[in-house]
Amino acid sequence: MEKELHKNRFLLPALFVAIYANWTPLVISGLLLIEIAESFNAPVGVTGQMTTLSSILAVIGAIFAGIISSKYSARKILLAGLIVHLLSAIGCGLSPNLSILFITFAASGLALAIVGPMISTLVGEHIPTEDRPHAMGLIVSAATLTFIFGSPVVGYLEKLNGWRLGFLAYYLPIVVIALIVVFKVIPRSHVSNANTGLFTGMKHALLDGSARACLFGMALTAATYYSLFFYSISFFRTQFDVPLAWASLLVSGINLISVGGSMSGGRLINRFGRKPASVFSILLAGLSSIGYVFAPSFIVSLIIVLFGSFIAGLRINAISSLSLEQVSEFRGSMMSLNSAFMNLGSVIGAGIGGYALLGGDWSLMGVSIGVMGIFAAVIIQLGAIDPIKNN
Repeated sequence: MEKELHKNRFLLPALFVAIYANWTPLVISGLLLIEIAESFNAPVGVTGQMTTLSSILAVIGAIFAGIISSKYSARKILLAGLIVHLLSAIGCGLSPNLSILFITFAASGLALAIVGPMISTLVGEHIPTEDRPHAMGLIVSAATLTFIFGSPVVGYLEKLNGWRLGFLAYYLPIVVIALIVVFKVIPRSHVSNANTGLFTGMKHALLDGSARACLFGMALTAATYYSLFFYSISFFRTQFDVPLAWASLLVSGINLISVGGSMSGGRLINRFGRKPASVFSILLAGLSSIGYVFAPSFIVSLIIVLFGSFIAGLRINAISSLSLEQVSEFRGSMMSLNSAFMNLGSVIGAGIGGYALLGGDWSLMGVSIGVMGIFAAVIIQLGAIDPIKNN
């Protein structure tokens, strides 16, 4: 009993390390895409497609994880996902040509979609209901902190001995640590519904009206992420002539404020409820996406983006916490679908925003993505149920 309590004390730190490892390859690809292209004498546009392939596999991986979670425990699937990360890190670092790099990096997308939902599932399995929003806030923050702390380390390693060092001296050791910690700390568990069919969990999640509302709400609100965290920086640089050095600082500032929103979300969610917190945060994030492109000055636009970033951190915590309580007997399948819909929404948001910006129309970008956020709030309000509150 004492050993179990000791393990539980380290459960959240173990999950934190796992989610940090999970997002590390995206830090490397985002920062070193040009260096990777130059080393293979390939256009940046070509090497950029490895992230596209990774995103496609992420959707497939999330669905696959949802299917097998009906048969295998979240701990086993999480360890399997980390092993795929391990192979990806070695493969990327030792890739002799671009084709091998494409395949091995795409594997990290598969692992990303397997690891993320299983971490959320383990939160639901091992952490008390009232503590779950705080735990989800910590998990969401870990993903953001990966970019804040990882970027300077990866940049330093590249200057030291090229881009491969980012995979072999940073990504690989973090994954190894995550594997050891998860194996040692996460309690073994049995799947109570292991005798059901492979697709039973997916079927229950997709046929449940409240769960569907959460999934479609997640897909639509995921689009606002691109507006607030990516397009806003380009908007500042093109519309207000913000220098690149200042823009880099703004990226860190926006992400740190998002972490603050995620971490403070636990208390707010417990006070107001998962559904109200989801609806209002999604609505405000959508309105912020519209508001900053119509602001009369840089200062006003920046304030709106920073406010929206804080709310966006709270939003992802709230809707993830709400989704976590849907179809609780098939939590692994639900959270895997949640991940798939989130990835799909991000792709849609990037596509819609990029299409709007082909003509340099920032107002169209802001409105189109912001309206998606507003629709997401309406869907959650009308269709979702908070099982915890109702019980």
